[in-house]
Amino acid sequence: MTRRGFSLVEMCIVVMIGVVLLFALLPVATGLLRQQAGLNARTLGIDAWSLLVDRLVADAGRSSGALVSPPFPAAVFRLHLPPDRDEDPDVTWTFGDGRAERAIERKKPGGEVVTATTTWDLPGTLALDAGELAEGRLLFAWDDGSGPELVALSCGRPTEVAR
Repeated sequence: MTRRGFSLVEMCIVVMIGVVLLFALLPVATGLLRQQAGLNARTLGIDAWSLLVDRLVADAGRSSGALVSPPFPAAVFRLHLPPDRDEDPDVTWTFGDGRAERAIERKKPGGEVVTATTTWDLPGTLALDAGELAEGRLLFAWDDGSGPELVALSCGRPTEVAR
């Protein structure tokens, strides 16, 4: 019984398949790393703002409603999003002075309450639309210097950013 090794052609095919897979998966891997680094950073860049909006929209989608404090447009405001289901966390967002803070309160099965807070410096300003707030709707105006971008929140279901 003779043992045969790999031929040069077979080895080249295996290497080419490996290179194709590497370049196919590289954008996915770098995108996930960029998202994680963006939301873990203390200061958000313009490109990471959309990640923060996605997290805010997801929190609103899992909530049963929204309480705005104070109940009128202000430079500093708090948005409390109570959970719709018992297993979801109680989330509070605080915006103002170029900062965003997200505080979550989660109840463990044993009854213990765990709180975690994350704070980011924002690369622009965020304000509540006064007319929409008077009508009971949450519409944010985000301005990073390139013109306002509108972010509408609807509690109880995920929403999308309006441009």
